[in-house]
Amino acid sequence: MSYPFAGPQWYDGPMERIDPEQERQRLASSYSNMTNEQLEGLAADPAALTEPAYRALKDEIERRGLGIDLEDSLPAENRSETRELVTIRRFRDLPEALIARGLLESADIECFLTDDNMVRLDWFISNAIGNMKLRVNKDDAETALEILNQPVLDNEADEL
Repeated sequence: MSYPFAGPQWYDGPMERIDPEQERQRLASSYSNMTNEQLEGLAADPAALTEPAYRALKDEIERRGLGIDLEDSLPAENRSETRELVTIRRFRDLPEALIARGLLESADIECFLTDDNMVRLDWFISNAIGNMKLRVNKDDAETALEILNQPVLDNEADEL
């Protein structure tokens, strides 16, 4: 098979699976030949590294005793954190679920809808999968429920 737009670098053979341990060893060898400044440059953006590259870089930094903490240089959204989410409400219909999520987000409560994409694909499936679930951090559950349980004012009552 020939692809004229691909140029001479085109490889038309089968894709080989990369062994993560072999890749880590290859990168470890490469990192061992780098200067401290080059390693610091890599450590500045650890979120861009693959898992084998991250492990090899961390090992090389520890071997040299550079004192760079890769976890501290990770952006907050890439740090692994354990949180306990609880389901505070279930919704059959997507608009109602989106309104509830919007209420909580406007109150700066981090929340997640689960199974909403399944319902978007086929709304008949909502009951079969146990409806969409609104989930929040366990510590925010009580406040979130208070917000969601507030009475909704009717438009006619607003006009009086």
